[in-house]
Amino acid sequence: TTRESKTTMTRILSNRLELLSVLALLYAHIHCAFAFAFAFAFVTPMRHQQLSSAPAPLYDSKNNNNMPAAAVKESTQTKLADKTVFLTGASGGLGTALALQLAQCGVKRLILSGRKADALQRVKEQCLQAVVNNSNNMDVHLLVCDLSDLAQVKATAREVVKLGPVDILINNGGVSSRSPFLETALSVDEMVMQVNFFAGAAFAKALIPTMISSAKGGRVIWISSVQGLVGIPNRSSYAASKFAVQGYTESIRGELKSSGVTVHTVSPGYIRTNLSNSAITGDGTAYGKTDATTAAGADPTDVAVQLLDRIVSGDEEDFTIAATFSAVAAVYLRTLCPGLLRGLLVKRFEKSRKEKSD
Repeated sequence: TTRESKTTMTRILSNRLELLSVLALLYAHIHCAFAFAFAFAFVTPMRHQQLSSAPAPLYDSKNNNNMPAAAVKESTQTKLADKTVFLTGASGGLGTALALQLAQCGVKRLILSGRKADALQRVKEQCLQAVVNNSNNMDVHLLVCDLSDLAQVKATAREVVKLGPVDILINNGGVSSRSPFLETALSVDEMVMQVNFFAGAAFAKALIPTMISSAKGGRVIWISSVQGLVGIPNRSSYAASKFAVQGYTESIRGELKSSGVTVHTVSPGYIRTNLSNSAITGDGTAYGKTDATTAAGADPTDVAVQLLDRIVSGDEEDFTIAATFSAVAAVYLRTLCPGLLRGLLVKRFEKSRKEKSD
């Protein structure tokens, strides 16, 4: 009996070891297949990056008839109706697209922030036009604020609190960068961090306590970037600021879990906005060019619709959106095979530098 028991136990252990071996082999094959698939997509010769001094087309903020055709789901509209939303970076790009979608959803109050008063006013007019047949008497409040100025940010936060409880904070305002880190002044690093990270943190610290004290709770939506998940050459300032957002939101999400306030981090790929055109270089001057990757990016209206649908209608707290296969693959490869990813990034960087020197 003892001998039979030992034999049975040996057979069980052998079967388990075989199963583990098969699983390990399967994982290795999937790992390698994924890595090679990514490598193929990533190093496939890309179009030569042509630059244009003209900004990528989005909304013509001077043309009130240029309204988005896409719309969020009816269930999303229902959940957003009668909400008060504070949105930064609303005067252009994804911010304008989000403002118009929120207006069409029938939010009760839309608080829009941006650097340029005239651009904000045009967005306000578009939002009011979007709900011309809506009976909820939506209030659109404008706050001019330069996110690079911490004093202005704090003053704006106080003004938002005075306006009453905010249900949704969308930290969308941001700035990109284009320069090698050795050619980037520390003041530029600080400015990019201030705009992309510290401004949003200031708004979160001011508004989250009011969300907690209300019976309704609230949402904080932070627009990050795929480049906050994978750092690429010549984007050190931008990547650092977006990595900071990822870590910050992941940390406070745990702290706020039982408070009724949810924290969402959205990491888009390239979107057809003026982000690259308005990016800053190492000495703080404007980049003034629209990268081919940006010009070929996703439509901001589509991104705004998907973003609101996925956040309001689902349980997702952290996700990428409008990202190409290679961008999504890079995110996974950074964990699965970081050495390969580094090699591919360096190869692309060296190729790009050589093409520019030629």
